[in-house]
Amino acid sequence: MKSRLILMLMTCSTASALAQDHLRTQSAVDTRLLIENEFVQVVRISIPPHGKTPMHDVSPRIMLWMAEAHFVDRYADGTVREEMRKAGNAEWVSARRHAGENLSDKPMDFIAVIVKRAQPRQQ
Repeated sequence: MKSRLILMLMTCSTASALAQDHLRTQSAVDTRLLIENEFVQVVRISIPPHGKTPMHDVSPRIMLWMAEAHFVDRYADGTVREEMRKAGNAEWVSARRHAGENLSDKPMDFIAVIVKRAQPRQQ
């Protein structure tokens, strides 16, 4: 019982530290850790109107768009792509390095579901 409690507390501390690190690197971005367990991390992200994110690495994830979005993605290889999404869209995003800019007068709001590698439980 004690070991489970310690493991739960360590997991919560780690999740909080990861969310805080993400916030430090993307100061204008509102990032909220919604759920984290051994299988997934679910983060709600809001980028303010005309907000920018610095160049950063993104792990593979499912993106759920909570509002319409109009943005530019700039990739490490110099590629620039203007994108639009509708509220309710869902998509798979592969690992990449990019910087973003919200072109809209409204916040860009989405949920990222980051799948972790499942480890078999030891019996």
